[in-house]
Amino acid sequence: MGATGFQPGRIGVLVLLTILALGGFALGDPGILSGPNLYSMAVFSVEIGIIAFGQTLVICGGDGGIDLSVGAIGALAQVLLGLAITAGLPWPLAVAICVAAGAGMGMINGACVTRLDIPPIITTLATMFVFSGLALVLTGGINIDLTTASAAFLFLGQGAIAGLPFQLVALYLPALLILIAVQHRAGFGRALYLVGTSTTAARLTGLRPNRIRARTYAIAGLMAGIAGAIGAARLGTASPEALGQANLISIAIVVLGGSSIFGGDGSVVGTMVATVLIGVVNYGLSYMNFNPVYQAGVMGLILIGAVLIDNAISGRGLSALPFRMTRSTG
Repeated sequence: MGATGFQPGRIGVLVLLTILALGGFALGDPGILSGPNLYSMAVFSVEIGIIAFGQTLVICGGDGGIDLSVGAIGALAQVLLGLAITAGLPWPLAVAICVAAGAGMGMINGACVTRLDIPPIITTLATMFVFSGLALVLTGGINIDLTTASAAFLFLGQGAIAGLPFQLVALYLPALLILIAVQHRAGFGRALYLVGTSTTAARLTGLRPNRIRARTYAIAGLMAGIAGAIGAARLGTASPEALGQANLISIAIVVLGGSSIFGGDGSVVGTMVATVLIGVVNYGLSYMNFNPVYQAGVMGLILIGAVLIDNAISGRGLSALPFRMTRSTG
């Protein structure tokens, strides 16, 4: 549907691949289709799925937009939450600090990219190390025990509504609906697609591309903060190394879901369906006791395959990449 980002064909393929993946794991062990295992798949997919929503907006903004620091943002925000709770602050205030800290770190990324004109990949790679290092310094590399925290707080990650995970029903799905409205109904979403497609065209229409792109990084940070809070409640601990694989997996999910790495195209709907596929693959590999190193390799292959599929569909090749190398003719 043009630049709306919604691609029914891609979504249909992803649904088919999800069914095939789940069926393949079931052939190895039918027990994976049990209610508790399907419940666990949903639980484990929520946090990375929420982070992927933010990553979707960043990538759709174009100009090489990417956030390699989302995992580190989520971890540092989670650590701040843990420190706040152990310091005796009410858990709602601690969660608010966590989410606000995530948004603040995202704003730092956005400012570096848009105001200081530092390439996104360099900015977020640098802040990934900074945020990760700060989380380790604040904790001394030791996890913060939250198992004795308020039962209401732990319910955020361990509770259920009508037999479904609380975080899925009360956090993930509302975030999905809000972002669908933002992307496809609100002026910000239409502006984001135009900015991602052509910065020059966006400026000629009176838009401010840098401001729009900066907001996507802030949203990505906010979503990472939410994921950090959910993870802390689910595990009953705040870890400086939480969400370590979120950077790679969130990018794989976004591109697999139909967002173009060149910007200007993509939808959180596709991201949601891709999250289900990645969640099934990730959980299935763990359930079948695959070596974690192999699991990381599979995620890497999925990412490469997603980019190649995107290039094939869009008709782009290596020559279209903005960082390509050229041979001098002088």
